[in-house]
Amino acid sequence: MLSYLSLLLLQYLLWFPAKNACGETLDSSTFSDCNCDVQIDVVKTLLQELEAVRKREDDILTQISLIQTKLQSIDEQHSVRKLVPSNCLEAAAGSLKSGVYNVTLQKFSATPFAVYCNEEADYGGWLVIQRRVSDSVNFYRDWREYKEGFGVLTENYWIGLEKLHAFTSSCQHELYIELERFSGASYYARYSEFVVGSDSEGYSLKVLGTYIGTAGDSLKMHVGMKFTTRDRDNDNAPVNNCAVDYKGAWWFAKCYNSHLNGEYGQKNPSVNWNSINRNEALKSVQMMIRPTEKCIRRMSLKTT
Repeated sequence: MLSYLSLLLLQYLLWFPAKNACGETLDSSTFSDCNCDVQIDVVKTLLQELEAVRKREDDILTQISLIQTKLQSIDEQHSVRKLVPSNCLEAAAGSLKSGVYNVTLQKFSATPFAVYCNEEADYGGWLVIQRRVSDSVNFYRDWREYKEGFGVLTENYWIGLEKLHAFTSSCQHELYIELERFSGASYYARYSEFVVGSDSEGYSLKVLGTYIGTAGDSLKMHVGMKFTTRDRDNDNAPVNNCAVDYKGAWWFAKCYNSHLNGEYGQKNPSVNWNSINRNEALKSVQMMIRPTEKCIRRMSLKTT
């Protein structure tokens, strides 16, 4: 654009006819006597306009460069999201082995974070949200700790209510619970859908789908209940805080039919699933979630 305007200016200077004040064209013999103020003013004006055009061109090129940089950044972020899976079905698909993997969840954070994926139970792809296998980690904690999560991914662990809400509200998930008695007998409880509410909803157990399993359904009673910790009493008990009475945190009602975050050990109150045995503590429990087939179809439509 700038070179084109320069060429026009040069052509104008070569062919501009000298005119007198009355507008008559002067011949070559009198050209040297002409007052060229008019010509000089016109040339100055053209040069100023040309400089303004040059500046506008520079501004446009700068804007184009900024847009290209932003587009490149968006492409790079999109590539990172594509490389980092959003669930254990994707994360462990290559190895089919249980272990720690990195995932990213847009509703929670663009930064990848570590989770434990279980590949042994029911064809794998399960993301562990809670595990109790010993008394090495204290589960009698406050609201903030249960919100953020705590423990060791490969041992005793709680994923955190905020992540749990992000996973279960972003796409439909099912819930699988493994339970083992100190005698060695093992059981499971599986629910077709599992949704945890937001912080403003008290991380309530909003949805619990159809139950199948061998453990009996000891979670249905807790549907609709907000989460309760020792410093946040959301239960329906008339006087006491169930989290304080039973040394843990859960979706307590009045107070529980299941309590997997209780005090670990062979005593009551402890880690209980009442439909197995109301007065018996459990040796180990593990809660896991996995995207449902409906969720998988939805995700596949997004990537096509």
